Amino acid sequence: MQTKYIFFLAFVFILMNACEDVIDIELSDEDVGLYAVEAKITTEDNPYVFLYKTQPVSSAEPYTGVSGAVVTISDNSQPPQTIQLAEDPENTGLYIPEEGIIFHGEYNKEYTVSISVGETTLTASDMLAKVEPIDSIQVHSSLRGDHLFLGIFTYGNETPGIGNYYKWDIYINNELLSGSEYLAVVSDEMVDGNYVNGFEIFTDFHDPEEPSERLLNLGDTIQVKQTSISEFAWHFYSQMFEQGQTGGLFSVPPANIKGNFLSDDGRQVLGLFTAHDVSASNVVVIDEAIEEQLKE
Repeated sequence: MQTKYIFFLAFVFILMNACEDVIDIELSDEDVGLYAVEAKITTEDNPYVFLYKTQPVSSAEPYTGVSGAVVTISDNSQPPQTIQLAEDPENTGLYIPEEGIIFHGEYNKEYTVSISVGETTLTASDMLAKVEPIDSIQVHSSLRGDHLFLGIFTYGNETPGIGNYYKWDIYINNELLSGSEYLAVVSDEMVDGNYVNGFEIFTDFHDPEEPSERLLNLGDTIQVKQTSISEFAWHFYSQMFEQGQTGGLFSVPPANIKGNFLSDDGRQVLGLFTAHDVSASNVVVIDEAIEEQLKE
């Protein structure tokens, strides 16, 4: 599959399992005090918005959220459906629906988030595309060099029509694979409309002499969520991939990646607002038969 990228993204913070796409961006001291936003809406979960300000590169302090904002999310229906989010009392700067309110995204709708803080208004929009249901996943051995590792493979149809983009989130024992967040992201350029028969989205690379480094172990349960992403999000993550390759002779210099947030005062805003349709896979338990494959 051409144009395949596997991204390994480091969290700048971890608030909850739902907030998995936080982006670690290289900042110069000139970028201190900019607003930064991480925001998401899906067909499966309630939306969230995390608003904070950037800090000096040399600072070791965690990013502090910004309180007191008025945050709304609307779709492009006529009239639009709108929800105002409330600040989570336990997480400064995190805005979520009030208790008991459900506001899931719907595919083929465009969503806009608006954040009013002080005299400044930040806005961003993203299209929520439908994702093809994932048929199944398998966990089996994958040969890399002279060693076998466990890999996670997806199966399913690809939606006809070039211009679809996918992200897979991997859950081990019901916990999102994170720590150094693993995002698998692809476009459909070379597989348009075809059946994807075993695409490897994750390989459990580790030192063969250090089995404690394994992430996939006997008895673990594995599930994958296949999600749609927009073309803009695809390009955003592609730039992140390119910046992750810096240091070589032909590498791209590190720079702030342009997100989809705009500020009415003209200042740069860091971050990304994404909208996703979600399809959950079957659950695979790593049993003795799977484990034995590593000994072949």
